Amino acid sequence: MKTLTRVLAAGVIVFGLHTTNSLSAQEPDQPPKYRLELVYIFESDVTEFIFVVGNSGFKSVASLKRFIGGLPPGSSVEWAPGCRRLGNEPLLSSAGDMADFIRFCEASKIKFTLVPSG
Repeated sequence: MKTLTRVLAAGVIVFGLHTTNSLSAQEPDQPPKYRLELVYIFESDVTEFIFVVGNSGFKSVASLKRFIGGLPPGSSVEWAPGCRRLGNEPLLSSAGDMADFIRFCEASKIKFTLVPSG
């Protein structure tokens, strides 16, 4: 019985040390990271586009901005749209619209990264 008690006590000590080391090794909370995608919809004669972040979709740049504006400051949004274009893609087809979107993200304290395609 004494041996069993010693083994259990040693186990509790080892577990306690492991738990303490695990807790102290954790990094502080990191700002959330999001991935932006552009989905093409070919249901009609005119191609439609939907921005997607996680499980949320947005039919316009305005609705995407409302969503991004509500993210916690310091959040990151990454977009790697690739290099193929059909034409008339929102944001991608207008340098002015893209610059406006980037300024909006900066004002909202959101780190926006556009991954260049190649």
